[in-house]
Amino acid sequence: MTETLHHLDGNAVAGLLSEAFGSDLTAAMRDCMRCGDHSALGSHRAYVGAGVVLRCPGCGQVSVRITTLPDRHVVELSGTWKLAVPR
Repeated sequence: MTETLHHLDGNAVAGLLSEAFGSDLTAAMRDCMRCGDHSALGSHRAYVGAGVVLRCPGCGQVSVRITTLPDRHVVELSGTWKLAVPR
């Protein structure tokens, strides 16, 4: 039996990203280490389950993993990121 996973775009988890980072990161740019894709986080594919996984829109490589615990968010990033966070 084959199970199909359904995804949203990265904009669907904008609230979680803002909560974890303190700023809207949907426009943050990421360079994929696997395929070289250069795209905004909002265009990544978001899979929501026990946590959230964002994948590169070009090749599907994991870009971000976010797990929410009662007292913190645990975030794992991969690739090269360019973040502009307002002061």
